[in-house]
Amino acid sequence: MKRLPTLLTLIRMLLGPAVAALILWAASVLYSDPLLSGFVYALSLIIFALAASTDWLDGWLARKFNAVTPLGAALDHISDKVLVACVLIALAYAALPLHLVVAAVIILGRDVAIAGLREGVSAQGGSLPVSELGKWKAAAEMAGICAFLAFQAAALLDAPINVVLGLDWAARILIWAAAALAVVSAVRYAGGALRKPALSP
Repeated sequence: MKRLPTLLTLIRMLLGPAVAALILWAASVLYSDPLLSGFVYALSLIIFALAASTDWLDGWLARKFNAVTPLGAALDHISDKVLVACVLIALAYAALPLHLVVAAVIILGRDVAIAGLREGVSAQGGSLPVSELGKWKAAAEMAGICAFLAFQAAALLDAPINVVLGLDWAARILIWAAAALAVVSAVRYAGGALRKPALSP
């Protein structure tokens, strides 16, 4: 059972490219078979939601079975980024309106910058633990992606218009909230790193 948290983490990492492939498939058949496209978006929503739920589950299992390790923590962090990055890139190519592409670029650019910052701090013997703002940002982006996938599926499967509009607005608000939290948390991470003695000139 102690290996289960790491297994779930690895599965989450592998599901990122799988969901991205489904999104690209849905986009490729959008005009020739809108109904199939809607079902593929619905399937991608289910798989993404299951993958996102393992982010909480693997941490809970690791604590429950006293299986928390530095490698597991690192893989957990990386798998979140892989899942979100794969899906946001696929959505930006296939379906996101321009303003949400901008939000996605902010989120992904921040993640790359903070990953580099973490590596620099680690090389000097320090660490940059995940902040509460970072956790809220991760929750907002995963919820926003779920809402957008649900919006795509609902629109293509002829759901009631109020449901479609509600999902559309939920996706817009959540993804932009994630982008805003990405910027604020990045500033805090950078400030915290610069205050560390190891990074002083």
